[in-house]
Amino acid sequence: MRIRPSHRRTLIVFACSLILQAMVGQLNHYLASHQLAAWLGGLFITFSALCLAPQQGLNASFLIGLLLDAVTPLPFGTHAFLFCLTHLFILRIRSRVAVTETAIRITVALIANLLLYVVITFITFAQTTGVSVSGLRIFIDLLFSQCLLVLLAPWYFALQEHALEFARVGLRAEAPPTI
Repeated sequence: MRIRPSHRRTLIVFACSLILQAMVGQLNHYLASHQLAAWLGGLFITFSALCLAPQQGLNASFLIGLLLDAVTPLPFGTHAFLFCLTHLFILRIRSRVAVTETAIRITVALIANLLLYVVITFITFAQTTGVSVSGLRIFIDLLFSQCLLVLLAPWYFALQEHALEFARVGLRAEAPPTI
């Protein structure tokens, strides 16, 4: 059985997300004793939204959302829905930005991460009752996540590009995006 290049791109981006999710999960395990947590949802979907064809990127974002849904206590499909929605917003602006520039990719990832973090925080608070959480704790987690995102983003984007090239389905074979 031969997998088409478009499906290979989606699967490779998803496989890179598995690596990042394992790293973030391990990091959160070690940071739990310091009462810190990292969340990099915006980083997971930025590359697929900016660099892949619209359908391939949407498929990858959906799969990544399902991956995160599997490890969180939120209702199943929450991350998948929010990631697809964010993916569509990024698609609307990608023709207006230089998607090959790493600084632009990091900026888009930071904004997406901030918005997703706030929305997921509100969804989490809406589901919990009788739990008090400090606004300072939420702010510290967000600040830590944003700083970590800036540090990890160049590596993660390079990982995805090199993985696509290694599988011989690089971005150069991609048709230019049209929106």
